[in-house]
Amino acid sequence: MHIPQLSDYREDLLPITAIHGSASTGSLWRRLATLSTARRAVFAPDLTGYGADNTPEPDTLSTLEERAWPIIAAIEQSGRPTHLVAHSFGGSVALEVVARIPHRITSLTLFEPVSPALLRGTDQAEDLRLLGDILGLSEIVQRTSGAVGMESFINFWHEADAWSRLSDTARAKLARLAPVVCQDFRETYSVEPHVLSAISYRGPVNLLVGEQTNAHAKRMSEILTRQFPQASLVTLAGMGHMGPLTHSEIVGNAILEIIERVESEAQSIRLAASRG
Repeated sequence: MHIPQLSDYREDLLPITAIHGSASTGSLWRRLATLSTARRAVFAPDLTGYGADNTPEPDTLSTLEERAWPIIAAIEQSGRPTHLVAHSFGGSVALEVVARIPHRITSLTLFEPVSPALLRGTDQAEDLRLLGDILGLSEIVQRTSGAVGMESFINFWHEADAWSRLSDTARAKLARLAPVVCQDFRETYSVEPHVLSAISYRGPVNLLVGEQTNAHAKRMSEILTRQFPQASLVTLAGMGHMGPLTHSEIVGNAILEIIERVESEAQSIRLAASRG
């Protein structure tokens, strides 16, 4: 796995590991890294199948655990805790990382994590309807041409006419990613709801949601706030599901503010404890 360091950093500040979503790369977090320059390192891996780790054919037998394992190994090898940040499908990968090495994750910040298992686990009619929409989208991506499938995918998660505003080059690039997007969905859909609910993580959890996002993404974030009692949910104005791309500076600053608050609160607790 290619895990570039996107920013310079101070040794005394914990790094950020940032995971992108479907049909994207680690460069999604470049603005976050720029905002963090001279403060803390930002490591942004390209998930298998994307970017520098582009694979010609998806692995139809892979699991979400296998997709997350290179990130887990890199964090363990560093020997340092990290703040974990993720967007969309990357949120599913991040939850897998937290489940495996909670002791290495100082805080968890997710921008609209996409994990269909969250909708499967509630048994509420509206959640099952939302899940049906996502299943239908997956079927379109899987059974139609790359261009037709990715047009539906982009318009679903961005906005209704997003595909029409893309260049021919961008459309062709996205169309080639359709098989990997199907792999993303298959891996995250295969996770059983009880596996997610069994994750034991007591560190800070923060959910970021775009004000203009669709009901599907918003609902999955809401469910996660119930799973983690310590979680907080913040709505960011003027953006939708692709906020980390379309409003990268606002999202980046929000993430850094969360992380700095987490570290400040932890330092206050340590100081209070040292004073007895």
